[in-house]
This record gives sequence, structure tokens and C-alpha cells, in this order.
Amino acid sequence: MAEETTSVRPSRWLLALYVLLPVWALVYLFVAGGLVQPEVQLVARNVEGVSVGTAAAPDGSEVVLAILEVVPEEARDDQPPRPVTDAMLAQAKTQYDTLCAVCHGPEGRGDGPAGAALNPKPFNFHYRAFHERMPVGATHWVIKNGLANTARRSGMPAFGQLPDDQIWALVEYVRRLGRRP
Repeated sequence: MAEETTSVRPSRWLLALYVLLPVWALVYLFVAGGLVQPEVQLVARNVEGVSVGTAAAPDGSEVVLAILEVVPEEARDDQPPRPVTDAMLAQAKTQYDTLCAVCHGPEGRGDGPAGAALNPKPFNFHYRAFHERMPVGATHWVIKNGLANTARRSGMPAFGQLPDDQIWALVEYVRRLGRRP
């Protein structure tokens, strides 16, 4: 006697589930889940010193001007109340490594690991425009107040809980950091 083999065929619903579930998961991961970066279109702006229709200035002028748009005029002229000492700079380095390097990177080039996900990207302290056009008072204001709740809407948090002398030391530290080759 020959044995009869019978095959069990899964239902159509089960087959559809096996096919549709992986497709749905891929769509979710790559589109809704954010694995595909959204298309970003650059918008040319009429900003003094920046040509209309060109890419962002490689010296950082456009970024500096955008930041200065949110810094109050009276804060730009602020100066440290006393000179920053070497001991204050040493403490500022420690604070920078703890608070800032995760976004701005260890050398201040805006390439820290947490900064990769931010838009706009963290500021690069090596930009020529930072040293030529960003007043120390404006840098102090940004560190103290942050940019998250301004029209700039960046990920820069406010560090106003730090004593003012420490903020001024951070200002001096990032300016020196940006002068390194």
C-alpha cells in the first residue's frame, strides 16, 4: 500500500500576514521611524555679507549672523567683569568636556556625537566669522540663555545655573579652542 501524503496549506490570511507584516515594518522603520532623512531645501536669505542663492559661507558668517539676530543688542557689548585666570580656564576645560563636547566635539568643530542628530548643527568655534564677528558678550549670552527657546530653535541649552565667572571662563575657553589649528 502506498502512503498518501497530504499537504497542509496555510490560509490566505496567514500568508498575507507573513508578507504584509515585514513590508509594514520596513515602511515604518525607514519612513515613519525616521531612518530616512527628510528632504531639506536650503532657503536663500538676504543677510548682510552673504550672497543670495549661494551655499552657506564656509567661514560661518551666515551662522554667526543668524545667532546675532536673537542676541539682544545690549548683551553684545558685555565684557567679563575681571580677567579670566589660568585656574578658571582649567575649570572651563573640565566644564567644556562635560557639558559642551558631546555636541560641539572635543576640538570645538561642531562634530560631537550628540550633535550629529541636531538641526541646526552645533556651532563650529573654528569659523573665522566667530572670531571676527561674534562679540564676546553675545557668546556669553548664548551660553547663559541658550538658543532652544529663540527664533533660532537650536539644541543649545541654557547654562544660566553656572556662576557668571564660570560662563565668562567658558567664553574665553571656546574662543581659544577655536584659534587652534
